[in-house]
Order: sequence, then structure tokens, then C-alpha cells
Amino acid sequence: MTHVTVDTWSIAAVGALAYLVGGVPIGWLLARSRAGIDVRGLGSGNVGTSNIYRNVDAGMAVVVGPAQFFQGLLCVEGAGWLGFPIEIQSLVAVCAVVGNGWPVYLGFNGGRGIAVATGAVAGLSLIGLGVLLACFAAGALCRQIALGVMAGFIALPIVAALIVGQARAIAFAVLLVLITLRRLEGLITDSRRYGQPLRLALLRLARDERPGRPLVGRRTDW
Repeated sequence: MTHVTVDTWSIAAVGALAYLVGGVPIGWLLARSRAGIDVRGLGSGNVGTSNIYRNVDAGMAVVVGPAQFFQGLLCVEGAGWLGFPIEIQSLVAVCAVVGNGWPVYLGFNGGRGIAVATGAVAGLSLIGLGVLLACFAAGALCRQIALGVMAGFIALPIVAALIVGQARAIAFAVLLVLITLRRLEGLITDSRRYGQPLRLALLRLARDERPGRPLVGRRTDW
């Protein structure tokens, strides 16, 4: 393990690096280079695994999901290897997810952050990872995977506060806020266009559904 001097500059540097690494749009790059498709114009408009699976290629999605997971995991593990304490590792986890959701590479409009966040959680706490995977599995069994994902990130900071520790519990709470913000992306615009803002918000949070963005096919809200 390498030890670095923990000061403002080193913290800013490792946070910025995590943002840049977490923000690399792997799904968008693969769809663009291998299939000539801008996945943002299809389905949910998301650049992540689910949209690529439904609208581009299942085999490509098998690559994108683990790659995004490792984006989050390696950022946290790298900070630990450099000798940063758990508080800074937690900050790095948040920066990686911010990068995925608001990447400079795509005009600050990226993915949902789920896979990167799951990888970051794995680097911070195996108990936290277990909580997420249990909720993901329950959601899949009930055919409500989006709800299972949301439930997992809601449960995560609660479990962490009780078992894991304060620094990670705070980081997990911030991850929940970030993921919620990504799910509600464009809600004001949609409310003006379609009305019923409360219903639209609930559909986003529970099912990650947005008007004009079918699960399969070309977007109609552009």
C-alpha cells in the first residue's frame, strides 16, 4: 500500500480523478463504435446496461454492466491503496457516481449511476453490497427491478448507520440522493408537457418510466 499526504490538494485530485473515471461513458462508446448507434436516442435514452440490452445488443450489455461496476469499485479500491482513510474513500465513491450521472464527456447528462454506485458500495462495504444484491434479487423476482433498485439504495444508509459506520452511512445517503436526482431528470419539463407531476414523479421513482421513452424503440420526446 502506498501512503499519500492527505491534504486539500490530494483530496481534490483523487476526487477529480474518480469523477473522470466514473464518468467514462462505456456503454455509449461501445454502442457508437461497434454498432454506429447513439443509444441516447433509443428507449429510455440512458447510456447504461439496461437500455443497451433492450435496444442495441445483449452481448454488449454483458460487457457494459461489469465494466461500470468496476469503474466504481476501482475508484474506491484505488483510494484505499493510496492510503486515504475511509472518509476520503467514501467521498471518492460519491465523486465516481457524480461522474457517471453528470459526465463532462456527454454534456453533463449521463447514466442512472446504478452500476457505478454498486461497485463503489462493494469497495466500501461487503455488507452494503449484500443489502443491494438482496433488494435487486427481490425486485427481479417480482418483475419490478427498478423498484428493487430504489429499495436497495433506500435501505443502504439505514443498514450502514446501524452496522457499518457513520462515514459510509453518509456516503450511502448521498448516493441515494444522486440516484433519485437521476431518476427525476427532466421532470419539470415533462410536467409542463404532460401534466400530473406527482404521478410522473412516482412512475420515475418506482418504475423508472418516462413519457415518450418506451422500453424498446426510438424516443419520441426529442
